[in-house]
Amino acid sequence: MTLLGTSHYDFTDLPMLMPIAAQLGLKGPLNGARVLRIVDDYSLAFFNQYLLGEPTTLLDGPSAQYPEVKYGQP
Repeated sequence: MTLLGTSHYDFTDLPMLMPIAAQLGLKGPLNGARVLRIVDDYSLAFFNQYLLGEPTTLLDGPSAQYPEVKYGQP
Protein backbone atom coordinates (compact mmCIF):
# COMPACT_ATOMS: atom_id res chain seq x y z
CA MET A 1 0.00 0.00 0.00
CA THR A 2 1.12 3.53 -0.74
CA LEU A 3 -0.38 6.68 0.71
CA LEU A 4 -0.17 9.24 -2.07
CA GLY A 5 0.58 12.85 -1.14
CA THR A 6 2.86 11.95 1.74
CA SER A 7 6.57 11.82 2.44
CA HIS A 8 8.69 10.36 5.21
CA TYR A 9 7.84 12.86 7.94
CA ASP A 10 4.09 12.60 7.34
CA PHE A 11 4.24 9.40 9.39
CA THR A 12 5.53 11.23 12.48
CA ASP A 13 4.03 13.92 14.72
CA LEU A 14 5.99 16.64 12.90
CA PRO A 15 3.19 17.83 10.56
CA MET A 16 0.81 18.26 13.50
CA LEU A 17 3.38 20.05 15.67
CA MET A 18 5.02 22.20 13.01
CA PRO A 19 2.52 23.91 10.67
CA ILE A 20 5.26 25.14 8.33
CA ALA A 21 6.55 21.60 7.67
CA ALA A 22 5.10 21.63 4.15
CA GLN A 23 6.78 24.94 3.28
CA LEU A 24 10.07 23.50 4.49
CA GLY A 25 9.64 20.42 2.29
CA LEU A 26 9.35 18.11 5.29
CA LYS A 27 5.95 16.68 4.40
CA GLY A 28 3.80 15.94 1.40
CA PRO A 29 0.79 17.99 0.29
CA LEU A 30 -1.81 15.76 1.97
CA ASN A 31 -3.35 17.37 5.07
CA GLY A 32 -1.78 16.12 8.32
CA ALA A 33 -5.13 15.36 9.96
CA ARG A 34 -6.16 13.33 6.91
CA VAL A 35 -2.92 11.34 7.05
CA LEU A 36 -3.52 10.57 10.72
CA ARG A 37 -7.11 9.45 10.02
CA ILE A 38 -6.00 7.10 7.23
CA VAL A 39 -3.10 5.61 9.21
CA ASP A 40 -5.31 5.18 12.28
CA ASP A 41 -8.13 3.50 10.36
CA TYR A 42 -5.86 1.10 8.46
CA SER A 43 -3.87 0.25 11.60
CA LEU A 44 -7.04 -0.42 13.57
CA ALA A 45 -8.45 -2.55 10.74
CA PHE A 46 -5.22 -4.57 10.61
CA PHE A 47 -5.07 -5.22 14.35
CA ASN A 48 -8.79 -5.97 14.62
CA GLN A 49 -8.57 -8.48 11.79
CA TYR A 50 -5.35 -10.23 12.70
CA LEU A 51 -5.42 -10.03 16.49
CA LEU A 52 -9.14 -10.08 17.26
CA GLY A 53 -10.31 -12.06 14.24
CA GLU A 54 -12.80 -9.36 13.19
CA PRO A 55 -13.04 -9.35 9.38
CA THR A 56 -12.77 -6.07 7.51
CA THR A 57 -13.02 -5.14 3.84
CA LEU A 58 -10.71 -2.12 4.26
CA LEU A 59 -7.63 -4.30 3.79
CA ASP A 60 -8.98 -6.13 0.72
CA GLY A 61 -8.13 -3.46 -1.85
CA PRO A 62 -8.88 0.10 -2.94
CA SER A 63 -11.48 1.98 -0.92
CA ALA A 64 -13.71 4.83 -2.13
CA GLN A 65 -13.38 6.30 1.36
CA TYR A 66 -9.59 6.55 0.97
CA PRO A 67 -8.69 7.23 -2.69
CA GLU A 68 -5.19 8.32 -1.57
CA VAL A 69 -4.33 4.72 -0.69
CA LYS A 70 -3.01 2.76 -3.66
CA TYR A 71 -2.32 -0.94 -3.75
CA GLY A 72 0.61 -2.41 -5.70
CA GLN A 73 3.44 -0.41 -7.23
CA PRO A 74 3.23 3.38 -6.60
